[in-house]
Amino acid sequence: MLQSAEATAIVLRAQAMATALVQNAGAAGATPAAMPLPALKPTPSPDSTALPTPSSVVGGGTPQRVATAQVRLVGVSVGTETGLILVQFKANPSVARKWQQGVVYVVDEATGAIYNEIPVLPVVGPLFGRPKDEDQIGYVMLVNAPSELRSGAIVTVVLGDFSELHVTVQ
Repeated sequence: MLQSAEATAIVLRAQAMATALVQNAGAAGATPAAMPLPALKPTPSPDSTALPTPSSVVGGGTPQRVATAQVRLVGVSVGTETGLILVQFKANPSVARKWQQGVVYVVDEATGAIYNEIPVLPVVGPLFGRPKDEDQIGYVMLVNAPSELRSGAIVTVVLGDFSELHVTVQ
């Protein structure tokens, strides 16, 4: 019974953190309140040959989309208290279902740093909410390390075959 209560508490904290990040994503300069969480265990990094070179994503100007029209980026924000990057999107559920570690990441266009670690919480699993309905917003949280991505940074977001260049982090 104690293990069940602990598992429920972990799930509730993770849901509260995700809700706070999603709700505050649109507010300029907003960061969610600090919440104690169990230690996050990142999933193994993918083979580096699957990742883009910084020169393939660095650029300037207006946002550019590549690939599928079945995906729309809603926004990218950082939670300084949580150490996570929140990527929100709308996507066809059958497309989003194929996304996993290694095909979902953010690249800082100024430094070439790649943020691709999806944290995994005990019981909850990866912090990745794929939409079940066409109009539902999905999200993925990425570990904001080793170099910290900050609000105002210009990034490229890659979600499977979809990518959007020159996105400003909120």
